[in-house]
Amino acid sequence: MNISGIVVRARPDRLDQVRARLEALEGVEVHAANEEGKLVVTVEAEGERQLADRVVGIESVPGVLAASLVYHQHEDDEKLDEIVEQEAEQ
Repeated sequence: MNISGIVVRARPDRLDQVRARLEALEGVEVHAANEEGKLVVTVEAEGERQLADRVVGIESVPGVLAASLVYHQHEDDEKLDEIVEQEAEQ
């Protein structure tokens, strides 16, 4: 599993439309946005190719000016399952 943090810069006058389009993309979640058109987004993908495709998808949304990868983490699915189980027990 690949988990990435991305800062998206959008045209401020298209912010609502951009946010809606991003949230409709599989594996994409918008966590915050401001009036200046900056959005904080996470992307989850199975492989690096799928992650790259999702970033290209974000960049192709009308009104998006740029998408910058600011964080990337790769975890094995088995390790993620163990972490989730441990947190559930706490």
